Amino acid sequence: MSHEAQGSATDTARLTRWQLGSYAAPATPLALVGLPLAVYLPAIYADADGFGLTLGLVGLMITLSRITDVFTDPIIGFVSDRIRTRWGRRKPFVLLGTPIYIAGVWLLFVPPFEFFEVTWLGFTFNIGYLYLFGMVALVYLGSTIKDLPYSAWGAELSRNYNERTRITSWREGFTVTGSLISAFTPAFILFLGYTKPTDAVYFLSVAVCLVMPVLVLNAVFVVPEYPVRERSIERLPLKESLKHVMANRPYMMLIVIFGFSTIGSAMTNSLSFFFVKHVLLAGDLYGLYLLPYFVSQVAAIPLWFMLSRRIGKHRATMAAIGWYAFWSCFIPLIAIAPMAWFEAFAFHHLLSFLPAGAYESAMQHFEGIETGKFVFFVLVMCLKGSAIGALSALPLAMAADVVDVDQARTGKMQAGAYFSIWSMVRKGAYALGITVGTGAAVWFGFDSLADPKNTTNTEFSLLMLACLYSVVPALFKFVAMPLLWNYPLTEARVAEIQAEIDAADSALRGQGAEGAAA
Repeated sequence: MSHEAQGSATDTARLTRWQLGSYAAPATPLALVGLPLAVYLPAIYADADGFGLTLGLVGLMITLSRITDVFTDPIIGFVSDRIRTRWGRRKPFVLLGTPIYIAGVWLLFVPPFEFFEVTWLGFTFNIGYLYLFGMVALVYLGSTIKDLPYSAWGAELSRNYNERTRITSWREGFTVTGSLISAFTPAFILFLGYTKPTDAVYFLSVAVCLVMPVLVLNAVFVVPEYPVRERSIERLPLKESLKHVMANRPYMMLIVIFGFSTIGSAMTNSLSFFFVKHVLLAGDLYGLYLLPYFVSQVAAIPLWFMLSRRIGKHRATMAAIGWYAFWSCFIPLIAIAPMAWFEAFAFHHLLSFLPAGAYESAMQHFEGIETGKFVFFVLVMCLKGSAIGALSALPLAMAADVVDVDQARTGKMQAGAYFSIWSMVRKGAYALGITVGTGAAVWFGFDSLADPKNTTNTEFSLLMLACLYSVVPALFKFVAMPLLWNYPLTEARVAEIQAEIDAADSALRGQGAEGAAA
């Protein structure tokens, strides 16, 4: 195959279903761990049934551990853009980062020793805080090495506007599949007597260690990595490369949109378990909430992508934010309403159709738990959660489009640099969101170690917990609205930019042919 034919492969080729599935499949074990990292990490380290550390300091340690990403993310993105090997420039990093990531996940969720207090320079503190800091940093180091080139690889598999959405939707589908398995696991083991968050993350960590290496190796062997097609062979230094990225206006708009949205998501995820346990008084049923919540995401993804093809990715994202915010407003109302209002939704009413033996067996798992408010909450969260798939997948598809803007200006394919900054912002914003959420909850008087039924938490602190869990994150997402309304990269504009790239490539090849003839 000629260089020209190879270079145009991404223009016209559609990946086979097997190639799409092989590329997207590693997202499943990544999502298996994504849910514990997002939802269970504060719970297992700052809950009385976990490691019993202080919620505010746990959030702070998670944020501080992200400082390393300021250095590692741009370096990995820069190097993976420039390296050339017989296996490609993305695949070696995916292979290198996978074992580091797996080791970090296991050590983070299954510590090899019990935490204890130490005294150093006159200060006494629990060693668990330093351990949490180190293991979170290790997990995200592996994630940086593996995931940045993986995302850039996906962006370079096609230059077609809708084909990129197709690739992203497949990856999002496998991501949500992993999230479903991750959500189903706590619900399944609940009926086996495992009710603690530490139990759920143990089983999920085992699954990740076994499955991820197999799927990553399959992707490396099955999915193509197309040759680099660049007009300029000059290697831009890191500072110059980042300067071009910062000058890309649509990309910087996306960074602001995605950053604020991620802060809101982090607040919701980090406080989710504590809301269910301390406000709804149904902590043992937390796994039953996660399962339908993620099912709603799966069911809605095709609808959001249909909408994006009709009105554009940016307008579909706006619609998803509005839908998400609308249902978020109901959460504080549920929190302050009396339990008696939700009696009709209680399990002993909803499951009354079961045979007597099955009914009695089922009710044993819910003994002593007020389930009516919990069930109504799950219904509202399913409606709210139906927007999450769009808010995850559509911005990623939009990020792939902005790389074309840079290629039109510089003649170089720098997807690694773009996704390195994207990843750095995502991790930093997520860590900041955890600190804002947990820190604000503590500031309003919430104690995560209190007994939820004989609580020392005030009604005000619990109401603030509900607002920090729902309404405040929705406000963070609303920052995106004016930016999305004026977002310049429509399908037509992306096609124009790609036509400019093709024209410049043709001119360069014509000059090369004339030089050879001379």
